[in-house]
Amino acid sequence: MTAQVQLSGHARQRGAQSNLCVDDLDLVRRYGVLEHRTGVRFYFVGRRAVERFREVEPRLARLQGVVLVVSADDRLVITVYRNRRALRDIRRKSKTRFCPLT
Repeated sequence: MTAQVQLSGHARQRGAQSNLCVDDLDLVRRYGVLEHRTGVRFYFVGRRAVERFREVEPRLARLQGVVLVVSADDRLVITVYRNRRALRDIRRKSKTRFCPLT
C-alpha cells in the first residue's frame, strides 16, 4: 500500500484472522470493484474480477470474496473481511449515512 494509507487496529486484527497481508490488501484496492455507500468506500474482489485479471495477477484467485472498507478520504482502512456474496449486501446499503436529528 502507499505510505498515505493506514490500517486501523481492527483492520490489522481482521486481516490477520483472514490470513491477509498488506500486499493482499493493495491488490484488493487495485483490482476490486469500488462501491461508495454509507460514507465509506467498499472494495470487493469477486469472481468476475478474478477471471478478468487472472493473467495479470494470479494471486488474485486467493482473494476472491475479500471486502476492504476504507474511509471516504481513502486514507484509513477501517476493516477487512471475507464474504463471497458481499457485493449484493453492499449494494443494498443506503448511499448516505443515516444521522438522526436527536
